[in-house]
Amino acid sequence: MKNDYLIKKDSLITLVDTVFTVSGEMIEGMGEDSYGFSLNDKYGIAAVFDGCGGIGSRKYIEYENLTGAYIASHLAAKSVMAWFEDFSQSGVKLTDETLSSVCDSIKLNIKQRLSLAEKSADASSVKGSLSKSFPTTASLILFERKRQKLSASYIWAGDSRGYVLFEDGLTQITVDDIASDADAMSNICEDSRLSNLISATYGFSLNFETVDCGTSGILLTATDGCFGYFSTPMEFEYMLLETMTNADNIDAWKKNIENEVRSIAGDDYTIGIIAFGYGSFENMKAAYSVRKSRLYKSYISKLKNAAPEKRMELWKAYRKNYYKEI
Repeated sequence: MKNDYLIKKDSLITLVDTVFTVSGEMIEGMGEDSYGFSLNDKYGIAAVFDGCGGIGSRKYIEYENLTGAYIASHLAAKSVMAWFEDFSQSGVKLTDETLSSVCDSIKLNIKQRLSLAEKSADASSVKGSLSKSFPTTASLILFERKRQKLSASYIWAGDSRGYVLFEDGLTQITVDDIASDADAMSNICEDSRLSNLISATYGFSLNFETVDCGTSGILLTATDGCFGYFSTPMEFEYMLLETMTNADNIDAWKKNIENEVRSIAGDDYTIGIIAFGYGSFENMKAAYSVRKSRLYKSYISKLKNAAPEKRMELWKAYRKNYYKEI
């Protein structure tokens, strides 16, 4: 519950309805996803990280026999959250002009943390192995209040994604760092090689994009274990709306998402959600009721037993809104 008498009238906290994360592991205690979120009067952050299990599969005795992928995602999360605490108190304004230097600062913090981890590892156990780089993806949303609206800066590396969900549908904000030109539909089957990812010893970049989110909406950041096992991007959006409709409160919505994703996921999964500007869960459900009905009628109902050509036809129509920010 928001204690209004303790919170400034123009605080970000008064605009945000909820910030939560749903995360699950395929093997208990060995999950290679990690996350962090925080909210204060000025800024909020939701961040997810997906340790790259293939090239980060080597285990390290120095780190309780955990994989490089596990170490990378968890240390990157700790680094970003420590950075956010310092940034929130720094007085630096989050603008188009400063965002590049903000990304440089985040990158430096992550790089230092991962480099220290690599130095602590047994050199003989990692020599000649790409896994020594401690690889992970990242998808961050930094957000702030600007009068009655919310502005969000998306920062990412790899194929973890950031989205906005408005009353006209789901839109992907980030651009996957992959070696092919596959879109969100074709990459479900292709699973293209990453062309950019965070690591301790290899160069990487942090991409960024700022979105004016208006007075209400839902921001999402997710690892590919969340969206990559749905047959189409349309069905991922429908899951978000249907689990909301079938819930009586935020906790129930969170539980519904967890149940739905866990039922199909073949990998660790993490999704961070920020809803703002609705004032109550009932208001939010009402705001998306029309979109859910239209999405079902226009796409979901037609996907059942659809031939591949029909599925692509539906995707081509859906992607116009899905990619409108890219």
